[in-house]
Amino acid sequence: MKQPRPEPFPPTPVALPPTKDSRPDLVQETVYSRGYLTGYDIWEFLREQPAETDVLETFGLPDSVWLDDEESTKFLYYFISKMQDYNIIEISTKTDSVSGFEWD
Repeated sequence: MKQPRPEPFPPTPVALPPTKDSRPDLVQETVYSRGYLTGYDIWEFLREQPAETDVLETFGLPDSVWLDDEESTKFLYYFISKMQDYNIIEISTKTDSVSGFEWD
């Protein structure tokens, strides 16, 4: 007699960070919002592939967040008002760290 196959574990839902609009009570000043980071500092920080928690601590809550169709990448969008442009930080859902970015 064949043994039944065990049921696979259900996939763990991907937790997205809150946004500035969804949790205004969590908005705080950061090193970035105080203007203490140069463009070079930002690039060097993100190039080191920091953890999502370190990104949120450094930049604060994003303006919007998206998850790709494969649920492998979170996209954190930060709006830069003086440039009228969004910058993007990609976070791998497997490692919970920066996997790519586009920062002007």
